[in-house]
Amino acid sequence: MVPVPLYKPENVIGDEVIDGIRDVLASGWLTLGPETRSFEDEFSTAHTSEHGIAVNSCTSALYACLRALGIDEGDTVVVPAMTFSATANVVRLLGSDVVLCDVTETGNMDPKNLARQLERYDVAAVIPVHLYGLPADMPEICRLAEDHGAAVIEDCAHAPGASIAGKPVGSFGDAGCYSFYATKNMTTGEGGMVVTSDQELAEDVRNLRNHHQTKSPDEKAENWGYDVDGLGFNFRMSEIQAVMGRSQLERLPEMNEERRRVAQQYIESLDGISGLEWVGDRDTINEHVFHLFVIRVADEYPLSRQQLYDHLAEDDITTGVHYPPISELSYYDDIRGDHDTTDGLYGNILSLPMFPEMTDTEQQTVIESLREPIDE
Repeated sequence: MVPVPLYKPENVIGDEVIDGIRDVLASGWLTLGPETRSFEDEFSTAHTSEHGIAVNSCTSALYACLRALGIDEGDTVVVPAMTFSATANVVRLLGSDVVLCDVTETGNMDPKNLARQLERYDVAAVIPVHLYGLPADMPEICRLAEDHGAAVIEDCAHAPGASIAGKPVGSFGDAGCYSFYATKNMTTGEGGMVVTSDQELAEDVRNLRNHHQTKSPDEKAENWGYDVDGLGFNFRMSEIQAVMGRSQLERLPEMNEERRRVAQQYIESLDGISGLEWVGDRDTINEHVFHLFVIRVADEYPLSRQQLYDHLAEDDITTGVHYPPISELSYYDDIRGDHDTTDGLYGNILSLPMFPEMTDTEQQTVIESLREPIDE
C-alpha cells in the first residue's frame, strides 16, 4: 500500500518563499523589521482586527494576552476539557486556577456547560478553542462571558481563516491567538500571532514580547537610549518567519478550500462504513477549515479505536488522537470542572491523514483500509 502520513508540511510551503528569505538575509535585519510589521498588518486585516502582534508561538500569544488582561495568582480561567495542554498550561504558569468546561459532540466548548461554570466560580477569563478548525459558538460564549464580567481569549491555533457568518474567528473576543507551527493550516515552522481591536491590550502584548523595552529595534538604531519599564520576555518572531507567513497568508484561502475538498470526500465515504462517524456537523463545512479530520469509532464497528489505530499502522497509514483530555494528564489530576462528554469522545476518536493536495490514491488508501474490517 501507499504510505500515508498524518500531515505533509511540504505540501503547504515551497520555493515561493526563497527569494523573500534571500532579501531578508541581504538586508541584515533579521527580527522585528519591515517584514514582521507587514505580516502583522496583513494578518490582522484578514481577520478584521485593528492590531496584529507576531510572536514565537500560540502558547506565548495566550500567555501574553492573559498577562496583559491582568490575570494573576488566584484568578480562575475556564478552558475546554478537550484541547492541547498549552491552553491550560499558560493559566497555571501565571499562578491562576484552571476550571474545565465540557464540550459538545463536536469537541468544542459547550455553552450550556460554560454557563454552569460561570455560575459556580468567579471567572476572570474564558479561553474557547476552535477545535480541529471548527468555530466554537462565539456569539453565545461571548454573551455569557460578558454577563459575568469575564474576558474572552480565543484559541485559534487550528483555525486561521475560519469564520462564523462571515466574521473571522479571533475577532469575537478580547483577543485571538493563532499558531503557525509546522503542521498547522499555515506555517512559519514555529510562530504565532495575537489579533485584537483593543489598543491598550495590543500595546501591552507588544511590550511583553520584547522584554518590556521602551524602544523597538529600529527606534534604537536611531538613538540607542532606552528603558525597561516592566517584566517581559523574548517572544519575538524573526523576519524569515514573517516572510514565510506573508506567503502562507496569501495562499491560506486556497489551502483551506483544499482541506474542505479532502474532508468532503472523507465524509461521503464514511456514509458507507457502518460504525465510523465524522466528529462534526455537515452544516458547518463552509466555516470549518479542517486542521484535523477526526472520526468517532462507534460500537458497531468491528474494531475498537486502538485496534483501528493498529490496523491502519500496519497498512503504513499514520493516525493520531487529538487530544488526551486535560483531566487525563497527570499534572492535572486535581483539576476542577466537567468533562463527561469529553471523556466519552476521548475513548473513541481518531484523526485521519489530512493535508492540502492529498491525492486520490492517498485518500483511497485510507478509505479502503477503513473498510477492510467491515468486509472481512
